Amino acid sequence: MNKKLRSPLTCLVLAVVLISCRQLTAPEYIDVADVQVSGKSLTNTTLSANVRLYNPNKSNLVFKSGNLDIFVDNRLLGHTELDSTIYISKLDTFQIPVDVQVDINNVIGNALSLAMKDSVLLRIEGKIRIGKSGVFITRPVRYEQKERLNLF
Repeated sequence: MNKKLRSPLTCLVLAVVLISCRQLTAPEYIDVADVQVSGKSLTNTTLSANVRLYNPNKSNLVFKSGNLDIFVDNRLLGHTELDSTIYISKLDTFQIPVDVQVDINNVIGNALSLAMKDSVLLRIEGKIRIGKSGVFITRPVRYEQKERLNLF
C-alpha cells in the first residue's frame, strides 16, 4: 500500500484534487448599468438594470441562481429572484440582468430626500449559487457602496 502512495502519478492526482478544491470567492460588485424604469401605474413599477461584477477566482464559474434585496439609503427598494445560468470567465467582469418589483411606498417616502442628494448609499444583500464542474455552493452577498445620482 505504501508503494502506491509514493507513486508520482498518485501524488500528481492528489495535488490536482487539492488545488481544484479551493474556496470560491463571491464576485465583487463594480456598478449598476442600463437602469430602466417601466410600469403601467405607480403601484406596478419594475426597475431593470444590469449589475456588473468581477470574478476574482482563478477558474471559470457558473452562476445558477440568487435572491437579492436592494436598499437605497437603508430603505428597501425591492426584492429580486435570479434564476438563469450565466457562464463567468476567470478574472473577468460579467453582468447579471436584474428586474426588481419596486416597493413604491418606500420610494415615495424617500423621493424628496433622494432628489436633494448627489449620491445615495446602494446596498445589495442576499445569496447566490455559484460553482464549477457541476458542484455548486451558496455564497452570501453583501455589497455596500455610494453611487452617484444623475437625475438632471
